[in-house]
Amino acid sequence: MTSIHSKLIYIAIVSALLDGCSTVGPNYAPVTTNSPDIVKDETKYHQVKKGDTLYAISLMYDLDYRQIAQWNRIAPPYTIEIGQKIRLSDPNPGNKSPDLAADPQKPKETKQKTVIAPISSQKKAVISPNNKPNLAYRPSYKAQSPKDSAEKYGSSPQKKSIISIDNENMLKLNFQWPVKGKVLKSFSQADNKGIDIAGEIGQDVSAAEAGKVVYSGQGLIGYGNLLIIKHNDLYLSAYANNSRLLVAEGHIVEKGEVIAKVGQAKSDRASLHFEIRKNGKPVNPVSFLPEK
Repeated sequence: MTSIHSKLIYIAIVSALLDGCSTVGPNYAPVTTNSPDIVKDETKYHQVKKGDTLYAISLMYDLDYRQIAQWNRIAPPYTIEIGQKIRLSDPNPGNKSPDLAADPQKPKETKQKTVIAPISSQKKAVISPNNKPNLAYRPSYKAQSPKDSAEKYGSSPQKKSIISIDNENMLKLNFQWPVKGKVLKSFSQADNKGIDIAGEIGQDVSAAEAGKVVYSGQGLIGYGNLLIIKHNDLYLSAYANNSRLLVAEGHIVEKGEVIAKVGQAKSDRASLHFEIRKNGKPVNPVSFLPEK
């Protein structure tokens, strides 16, 4: 009996152990060693609000509007919608940057197509096959006299600057001072992204070069009534702290055309904040303006 009793106890213990191994309670988490780490997405975005344009966003973040367009697959004329999230960094940082002159929504063609031009008696401008600007080009600037500026609004015609807004090729730019006055605050990339020029309330603000108005409003904090003019594929100019804006977005302006009225900056002194951007980055306007 003792032997049989011992065997029964042994069998009962083994059965209990087997049952314990085969059943896992609901409160036990499965053991794993290959769980992926949670990576936080730290990509920066800008949510479009009323009045925003791609050019204004590029000015706000010191970025090239063409890069922002490519990162977000936005094709010309760069239409954006209220509430849209605009990515502010390269989604593929390891890849080679694509050609900024290309359409961001169309892949590059690997084969060249033969194009037969129609017969025309009118000569057409010859454009380089690569259609890329000469980034090393540095134009020489010539001052425009007050007399020439006065003739602009008189009966005497003035020769227009030759700027191609359609082809957006790098052509010669000759910037002029948007207002005549003393430079109150000089350029500093860290502190002041342009220059502040003294003026009088209501004084005329002129376009520093010919181009297209790509922003006209007051949506950028710290800029007040702001105008942004696109001169070509590389250069933009910005006119801030105006008391009045006289041209709307989409307007084509000529060099010297009155586009705004001087207003008052934070310093409580009448002045114009003026910037020039190259490839989205602020550059010293004084380097592009004629000596007074």
